[in-house]
Amino acid sequence: MVRKICAITANRADFSRIETILEAVKKHPDLDLQLVVLGSHLLEKTGHTVQEIIKRGFIPDQTIQMELEGSNPVSMTKSVGLAMIELATALDRLKPDVVVAPVDRFESLAMGIAPALMNIHVAHVQGGEVTGTIDESIRHALTKMSHLHFVATEKSRERVIKMGELEETVFNVGCPGTDLLLKIPPLSREKTIWRLNDEIVRGDKKFDPSKPYFLLIQHPVTTEFGSSGDQIKETMEALKNIGQQAIVLWPNIDAGSDDISKILRRYTDKEIDHFTALALKHIPHDLFTNTLRNASCLVGNSSTGMREACYFGTPVVNIGTRQSGRERGRNVVDAPNDRKQIEDAIRFQLGHGAYPVEHIYGDGTAGEKTAEILATIKLPNIQKKITY
Repeated sequence: MVRKICAITANRADFSRIETILEAVKKHPDLDLQLVVLGSHLLEKTGHTVQEIIKRGFIPDQTIQMELEGSNPVSMTKSVGLAMIELATALDRLKPDVVVAPVDRFESLAMGIAPALMNIHVAHVQGGEVTGTIDESIRHALTKMSHLHFVATEKSRERVIKMGELEETVFNVGCPGTDLLLKIPPLSREKTIWRLNDEIVRGDKKFDPSKPYFLLIQHPVTTEFGSSGDQIKETMEALKNIGQQAIVLWPNIDAGSDDISKILRRYTDKEIDHFTALALKHIPHDLFTNTLRNASCLVGNSSTGMREACYFGTPVVNIGTRQSGRERGRNVVDAPNDRKQIEDAIRFQLGHGAYPVEHIYGDGTAGEKTAEILATIKLPNIQKKITY
């Protein structure tokens, strides 16, 4: 009997963590893929990335508008509630056997709660990791609501088992995002910039293909709400003092993102003291991978610096507490939210240059492994019990 697998995605980051799972499920003769798309995928201000999902061959069975304006803890909390209401309706119609809930964002909480309350098996992707912000709490809450666990490292597997989960339901498959990285053909820095200018950048101001560039990705830390504006200002001042051109990605939609956006508008899409930074809503994954590969340094607090940059040896300056405790390579240097210390860390990384490649989050086969397990495993009892 064909098993129905419903994957749910809310943003560009979590989609990259499950795309190869979707590909493998779609191809598997014993699985039927269902897809629910919600959250920032449907927002113009974050690039309306549902269109990219469709271009990549995945047609949503359901789209759900769930994000409330406000960019604060109240609007974020209400958005989770709205997502739960709408997901209940969608899941009741689709009647999946297993729901795939990725990662640890606030939208992910609804992806776990709704099916768990409806007696649908939940498969969680990337549990057991350690970070800062509210993601840390959401990730472990999802573990306790899930029946199957697809983790990315052995340390993560050990943590999930220590949380009282059945050992036979926890699988170290690696990170599906790594699958994508290793499949994408490399481009030179010049070709990467040329494509960014041609395909992504709007307006007269362009990146200079002959010059190196920073890649900046900095998101709000929800447990430090109210500080995001000051934090990104420290980062931008450090980058301005160094003067290298910067490719800036807009932040995610967590509480505090509006404060970051307001500051970014003061620094981007213009030249300030010979410093040029252009802000982009979204970069398609194949081009983003080469943007990361060719950056002189990745700056900010994105998990990209921990998970993906090590596969290219790209130097990383990780700022603040958002990624505290996450496994990372030798290519990462930490800095607090202080412009002088950020600048010193960036200059150190520029002086060092590229690091040896490290494969920390899998070998590029996570999607296929996950689909095969979903197809063949005897689903555990819907009633969970702690193992100790």
